[in-house]
Amino acid sequence: MLGGRSWGGARRNPIAWLLAGQLIMFTGIAAVFPVVPLYVRHRGGGAVAAAFFIAGPMIANTLVQIPAGRLVDRIGRRPVLIGARLAFAALSFGLFADQGPLWFLALLRAGQGASGGAYVPALLAAIADLTPEDERAKRFSQLQAAELVGLLVGPAIGGALAVWRDQAIFGWSGLAVLAGLIPMAGVPETRGTSREETVAPSPGWWRSRGLIVSCVGLGSIGLVFVMYDVVWPQYLDARGNGTLVIGLSITLFALPMLILATPGGRLSDRSDRRVILGICLTVAGACAITYPALRSLPVILSVGTVEAIAFVMCEPSLYATIADHAPPSARGRAMGMGGFTHFAGATIGAAGLGSLYGVREGLPFWLGGGTLIATAVACAMLIPARRRISAGSDDAKPGRLLVEAVDDRDDVARADVDGAVVAGKHDEFRPT
Repeated sequence: MLGGRSWGGARRNPIAWLLAGQLIMFTGIAAVFPVVPLYVRHRGGGAVAAAFFIAGPMIANTLVQIPAGRLVDRIGRRPVLIGARLAFAALSFGLFADQGPLWFLALLRAGQGASGGAYVPALLAAIADLTPEDERAKRFSQLQAAELVGLLVGPAIGGALAVWRDQAIFGWSGLAVLAGLIPMAGVPETRGTSREETVAPSPGWWRSRGLIVSCVGLGSIGLVFVMYDVVWPQYLDARGNGTLVIGLSITLFALPMLILATPGGRLSDRSDRRVILGICLTVAGACAITYPALRSLPVILSVGTVEAIAFVMCEPSLYATIADHAPPSARGRAMGMGGFTHFAGATIGAAGLGSLYGVREGLPFWLGGGTLIATAVACAMLIPARRRISAGSDDAKPGRLLVEAVDDRDDVARADVDGAVVAGKHDEFRPT
């Protein structure tokens, strides 16, 4: 039984199929990351071409999120999930064929970003549909953990394949994505499976305070995570550490997020998410601000561990909050909004904060940490509280949650933006 629905037989746990498919796909998708700059250089491209090859997919991924969310709400989750991945695989095989000038290959790479961006709101909306309100943070935490496993395993596979041929990374990526589609056969279509999911959302639903603040929070997380991708190797190198230590530090950062994913998600589901986000984002921001003053490697790694523990619940809690505040018939669009701000923040983090490291080492850390702390205050103060439905209510259901506060734009005379959710409810370039 998931989300109040019994799927029976092999479909009894469709969330497990979604997570398994995502893990398999990410081992192929992440294989591309460490080899792309070499791939471009071997084909005569310079720094500008490499930057476009890396930034192009991120930009395409960002721009497609909201239109894809609309498509998800219009035609359903499964067609977009499967169609986007088939397109990604086809583009991967095109890159593996390695035919045409570099600008053409870069367009194929941007197409991968667009197909990946279309996949994200479909995946997130499907998870929200299939999960009760009081388990969503746990499920989004497990999704984050599955992607982290792929991010840890994939680059090693990509590095090994590149010894043979660097374009082999794209062939492997396409095969892994196709293999990841196999578990998707166990995932049912969830759009329109209840009466509430066929009702048009109230006008202005997207102005829900909880939805907007959560999207801003995702943008700040994307900003800081990708800033680290750019400055962290330089930061440790400046303190006399080699590539082995840099790689080890990244693994140590990922381990707490893997180990604590499920318990952290459960804690977020059972607690006031405003408190969780306020504390965790503040701790993560404070850790970021302290890095420029640190010189000792053990101290740096210890602070990084604390920061990783703080980050565990942030992204899952924000996506769960979006799910709580989105009308059931607009979940795809709501998740597209979250994905848009998440990836937009990542793009700014790479191009903006990352470049500031060359001006002064502390600038990206101070600005990123300050953004997280400001976001923590906004989440703690502006996200409406949740309350449990009383036992005598007609809507009572085990674990069912309601939004306690009515948004300042809600109309209490009809279906309010926050209340609409109580009737029912990443990807290759995800910043995490």
